[in-house]
Amino acid sequence: MDSVPNTPPGQLRRMAAVWEQVLKKGGIGPEDSFFTLGGQSVMAGTLVRAAGERFGVRIPIRTLFEYSRLGEFTDHVVGLALPAALPAALPAAPTSDTVLPDVPLEMTAFQRRIWLAEQIDPSVRNHVPLAWSVAGRLDPDRLRVALGRLVAEHEILRTRFVDEDGGWSVRLREPWLPPLELLDLGEAPDDTSDDTSNDTSDDTPDGTTDTPAGVTEWLEAALRLPFDLESGQLLRAALGEFADGRQVLLLCVHHMVIDGESIPVLLAELDRYCATPDRPRPVVQYREFAAHQREQRDGASWHTDLAYWEAALDGASSDTPLPAPDRPEPNGAFRLPLPAQLLESLRAVQSEHGVSWFMVAATALAVSLHRSTALDDVTLGSPTANRNHPRFAELFGPSLNTAVLRSRVTADSTVLDVLLRMRGEALGALEHQAVEFDDVLNHVKPARRFGYTPYVNVTLNMNLLDDHAAVLDGARLTPLLIDELRSGYAKFGLTVTMVQLDGRLIGLVSHRGDQLGAEGARDLADRLTGLLARFPESLNEPVLPQH
Repeated sequence: MDSVPNTPPGQLRRMAAVWEQVLKKGGIGPEDSFFTLGGQSVMAGTLVRAAGERFGVRIPIRTLFEYSRLGEFTDHVVGLALPAALPAALPAAPTSDTVLPDVPLEMTAFQRRIWLAEQIDPSVRNHVPLAWSVAGRLDPDRLRVALGRLVAEHEILRTRFVDEDGGWSVRLREPWLPPLELLDLGEAPDDTSDDTSNDTSDDTPDGTTDTPAGVTEWLEAALRLPFDLESGQLLRAALGEFADGRQVLLLCVHHMVIDGESIPVLLAELDRYCATPDRPRPVVQYREFAAHQREQRDGASWHTDLAYWEAALDGASSDTPLPAPDRPEPNGAFRLPLPAQLLESLRAVQSEHGVSWFMVAATALAVSLHRSTALDDVTLGSPTANRNHPRFAELFGPSLNTAVLRSRVTADSTVLDVLLRMRGEALGALEHQAVEFDDVLNHVKPARRFGYTPYVNVTLNMNLLDDHAAVLDGARLTPLLIDELRSGYAKFGLTVTMVQLDGRLIGLVSHRGDQLGAEGARDLADRLTGLLARFPESLNEPVLPQH
């Protein structure tokens, strides 16, 4: 249906309030674009969900990319058929008190994949390290109480993954109190409070900054030490203090119970427990999400999504070859020297073509792969947060799925052609993400190699550390980005992580030394960095060399 012109001012104000809340900006006007305001794909899902709830309509995520200005988006939404139903509310689940420890619960496909990986190779560590500098003061006793309340109210943090006769079973255990280790960190480097503030033109070639040795040592030790999945205790915590009184908060959590989307929930809940430790409230439990995923299987929309992925991957190679070294090398990790004003330089491209900065990064990575491999068909993977239902917007627990982005070019293809292709691939992936990646693989049955994940052995991550800043018990927490930890847990041949923090994009690369040598990784990184730095000027460049 065409958009309705001259939307009443009251409707525009209602929509502006939604945008301002999601984008965390004030004074948004009708001509302001989602992209020039700093919007990106994850935020788009949150915005269309919130707008849909406010206006009583179902809004496809594609709508925001096609009508990216506030005024035209509002016109279109107001013009949608009002009877279009929102997802039906899920029935209330029983409280956690009604779930007995010996009653088996659901395990999601993501958890099964992680569990299986650790059974096959016990050296695999699926740990998530987290670190924040503290501006203000955290009281250790209050923090201990808050951690205990977090575990008591969120079942996922007291879930046991039990190996029974070669199979798995999920059970709950009683609430437990996570120990809080207190660290004496001695003298602090001057830049501890902002580990990512240095410009990439600093003396260090990759823009890294010094991290206090005690912080890195604690996190490295926490990463090396395996969690006992049967214990139901998959969280470690420490509070470090420097000689000048500054603090850092450190956590290490197993990926079976947390993902990036859960981190803002974790911090908000800790803050709530510090403020009102004796006021429990109902929370959505992870078992509700697991049950919801199971209920979606074999439905009409599930089969539609599966058919989408079957068509999208038809004829694609399951492996994007990387220049492997003659003999295995150590894993590696380094930072990309991206321009400090990269986000700002991409605004015009984003607005003109209706793309997010993630789509730009995916384009640059795909073009770099085309050029380095001379292949006309490559795939890369990207994690997605499968939280489309409003009930799970504040879920604590992993909701990750994996999407495949496929780039096909011809001799005449330009960078702009790949950008538009990646736009369509990313939107298609977001609209059809309900089918788990494991179900897609089981259906299309690609060729497999041990140690390689079909279609996604090159992976692009988006990490919004801006969303991981928070206020906890009156103190401001700012995420610390610690490069030294990345090489130790490289899961794929090549992983590129784009981090948004304080209005900047930071690029991080990790690679498995048995699949991609240091020289090959640096070559790919140079191609990627160079293309991103001049992206607006490169749109008409051919992707493949012209002969």
